[in-house]
Amino acid sequence: MRGSASRAPVLDRPRTVIRVLLITGDPGVAARLDDTFNRADHALDLAQDARSGLERALTRQCDVIVLDRRLQAGRGLELMRKLRRAQVLTPVIMLADGDVRDRVACLQAGADDCVDHVTESEELLARLRALYRRSPYRSGTVHLGAARVDVRRRLVLHEDGTQTGLTVQECAVIAVLGAEPGRVVSRARLQALVFPDRHAKSIVDTYVYHLRRKLGREVVTTVHSVGYRLGHVPVRMA
Repeated sequence: MRGSASRAPVLDRPRTVIRVLLITGDPGVAARLDDTFNRADHALDLAQDARSGLERALTRQCDVIVLDRRLQAGRGLELMRKLRRAQVLTPVIMLADGDVRDRVACLQAGADDCVDHVTESEELLARLRALYRRSPYRSGTVHLGAARVDVRRRLVLHEDGTQTGLTVQECAVIAVLGAEPGRVVSRARLQALVFPDRHAKSIVDTYVYHLRRKLGREVVTTVHSVGYRLGHVPVRMA
């Protein structure tokens, strides 16, 4: 009989569990987001003040941090800067007020994204998942052509079996560029994320120079008047 052909059952795809560190002292925000992340099957770790938030960001594995701008009478921005000074490059979404200047301040402090406190749950989850997909820490690896970077061990693993060690800052530059391979990252963005306490604009150029000396000129591409893009490590000739 036409139209009666059996169809294979549709199997539910397993959800990706994202480990979220939520830093807020507001019980209402904590309860609402706890419900949001639980319904999405994500794992939530709650820190209720700046001190515990910094400690957990430094010592526990998390994929994305959600940080309340209003933490402890406005200490959210201070904590955001401390996270970047401590070389915590985990993606951060800040919960801000509706004012544009407030959101700009969050981004300038080093946040990757910023949403209003009253943003709908579905939009927050979509932004969180987008940050997670772009993060090199999801796999712990950044690919550079004939080599790959083990971000957690700060090692460049070459095809011939040799290794090159990186400093914390050199690896952080690679990790930021590797979060969105193919896209140009401005000097200002790199400086805010990797060198928040260094005011000299040349600091980013200096570390790009160090990387090129170690790994070859092709490892980072300069896009003049714009910024930098992740490049590749060429095959080593015998």
